[in-house]
Amino acid sequence: MKGEFQRVITGDGLELHGLLMMPDSNATHGIIHVHGLAGNFYENRFIDHVSDVATRLGFAFLTVNTRGRDYISDFLCIDDGSITYKQIGAIYEIFEECILDIDAWIDFLKDRGIGSIILQGHSHGALKVVYYISKKPDSPVSGTVLLSPSDDFGLQRAALGERFDEALAISQKMISEGKARELMPREYFHYPVSAASYYDIFRPDSPLKIFNISETDTSDFHALSKIHIPTLVLVGSVEEAFIGEPQAYLASIRSKMIATEDFTGKVIRGAPHNYLGYETELASLIEDWLAEHRRSLGNRKPRGG
Repeated sequence: MKGEFQRVITGDGLELHGLLMMPDSNATHGIIHVHGLAGNFYENRFIDHVSDVATRLGFAFLTVNTRGRDYISDFLCIDDGSITYKQIGAIYEIFEECILDIDAWIDFLKDRGIGSIILQGHSHGALKVVYYISKKPDSPVSGTVLLSPSDDFGLQRAALGERFDEALAISQKMISEGKARELMPREYFHYPVSAASYYDIFRPDSPLKIFNISETDTSDFHALSKIHIPTLVLVGSVEEAFIGEPQAYLASIRSKMIATEDFTGKVIRGAPHNYLGYETELASLIEDWLAEHRRSLGNRKPRGG
């Protein structure tokens, strides 16, 4: 296995970075790993282990940055030949723009002859993966691995209680006063976040209700119901980003994913949200799933294709 640093330019001109690990032989299958909120392509230790098992099975493994990397990040921005910088990161990210980031990385693999792509997302990245697939049913994505998908609304309701609506009103007021890029008061969210991004996450019509399995804010799971490809969902049991018991959380996700006949859900007992100390167990489960599905994933075609 060898690793190669990569750059792509998104449809709106942002330069993103990633690391591509290739197997010893030519790969026709690839995995794209999407990091979580304020994460990046290299931080979580499980990436090392998953890339090892993926390449051993003949998959290319591409771990990537999105525009939501770290808290604040300066991005090279290329527009009509001019080069400037744009400051984004998790503090300023608008969730729906993840489509542009994932598009760019999928095109990157397609240009290298990799036509069967698995999207893997961790935490907030799992929400981006499901959102992308629900919006792009004709993409070459043939399978998905969701690691600890987060119930952002359920967690925020539990943290704030009756102050949930108060926080949303504050973000709206700040936006109306021209303070969209100023930070929300820290007592309202566990991460630093701008008023604009906070409102984008928690507004009434937010797409981030994808894994609101606790149903604090929705009973409509349109995005999950659109996933028709083989899916592996893994969660830990310690300090996880959802409400309730892990096995029940998986069962509820399964019940919402009505379009797929191929769903595997596993709990890694004792593992925390970032799987620290449990990387081997996580990679082993992913390896088993990849080995079982390798042939069928290559034979699947995008809807409408």
